[in-house]
Amino acid sequence: MRFDDGNIKMMVKGIALDTGRRKLGVVMGDNVKTGIRTSFMPGVKVGANALVGANLMVERDLPEDSVSFLIQSSTIEQKNKG
Repeated sequence: MRFDDGNIKMMVKGIALDTGRRKLGVVMGDNVKTGIRTSFMPGVKVGANALVGANLMVERDLPEDSVSFLIQSSTIEQKNKG
C-alpha cells in the first residue's frame, strides 16, 4: 500500500501502467526463493527461478533465473589484551 493513497503502477513491456489499485503485493513466478528480511515494493514482479538474498529492498522487477543479493563489507577489529 502506498502512503500517499495513490494507485500502484506495474511495469509492462517497459511502460508503467496504472493498476487502478491502492493495495497490491508482489507477483512471484514459480520456484522463487527469498532470504530473510527481504522486502518488496508494491507491484514488483519476480520471475520464475529467481533467487533473492537476505536484507534486500526490491524496488523493481527481477527477471527469471536472476540472482540478486546485497554485498556488504565489514571490519572486525581485535582488541589487544594487556
